[in-house]
Amino acid sequence: MVRLENISKSFKNIKAVDNISFKIPESKITIIAGADGSGKSTIFKMIVGLIKKDSGKIYLQEEDIGKNYRKITSIAGYMPERFSLYKDLTVEENMDFFADINQVPEKKKEELKSRLLTKTGMSNFKNRRAGDLSGGMKQKLALSTILLSIPEFIILDEPTTGVDPLSRIEFFNIIKELKEDGKTIIISTPYLDEAENGDYIVFVRNGRIIKTDSINILKNNFPAKLFKILPKGNIFEIINKLKKYEDLKDNIYIQGKYLKYIQTEESNYKHLIPHYSIEEEKPKLEDIYIYYERMEEQRIIEA
Repeated sequence: MVRLENISKSFKNIKAVDNISFKIPESKITIIAGADGSGKSTIFKMIVGLIKKDSGKIYLQEEDIGKNYRKITSIAGYMPERFSLYKDLTVEENMDFFADINQVPEKKKEELKSRLLTKTGMSNFKNRRAGDLSGGMKQKLALSTILLSIPEFIILDEPTTGVDPLSRIEFFNIIKELKEDGKTIIISTPYLDEAENGDYIVFVRNGRIIKTDSINILKNNFPAKLFKILPKGNIFEIINKLKKYEDLKDNIYIQGKYLKYIQTEESNYKHLIPHYSIEEEKPKLEDIYIYYERMEEQRIIEA
């Protein structure tokens, strides 16, 4: 649906986005995942024209939009990282306000409000002031206000930051329903566990893409074996000893009470790790990100 080609953006001497290219497929959930400061918000702001890109092209249905961002904004609903609701207005009054801004006809507005309040579980709170809502409910209200314009393309910048785990699950259940309705959705997040809800993922680091593909393809074609190890002894002492091995230090890390070991074809150091149990497992997105992030670090060192 939307494709970015060789997009870059700098702020003075800081390269915020560095020559990135990726596609946002239609009727799917695409995730932009990376740490704070990796360029996620800048990418979204360039897509909707809030920030002028330095170079590159943005395509909608394979047509270069040039400087006419209206082609995207006319079909898009954009929820920035810090979405501003009117705290002194009720849930329903906020929805009325944003519907009027988007010139939604009165009859259609009432129908949409009712449907969205039901979908988000907010019907019983429509008369509550927005300032009195929980973090999760504020985000559901923010999502509802952008959906009033019936967008085909939904852009959500870190929509669950600061939201409790249960509300995050509820929020993504709504997102999955929107995908089933045929919406094209792109979401940025620093949380790789919630990125598992996507169909496609773009891993970003320091403004560069380190890997992008279908999530299923990345998992099924992971180019190494991954082991989950319950270590015998103090986990921090063990990992410090193991990191003296040059070929091992970048392939082992702590995850909760376990050690994770990525075994490449060239190396096998399992025998060096004292353990109660060791088992091979399929990689999660967190493991995949760590693998490609460390490959990127090695590439930079060698360059």
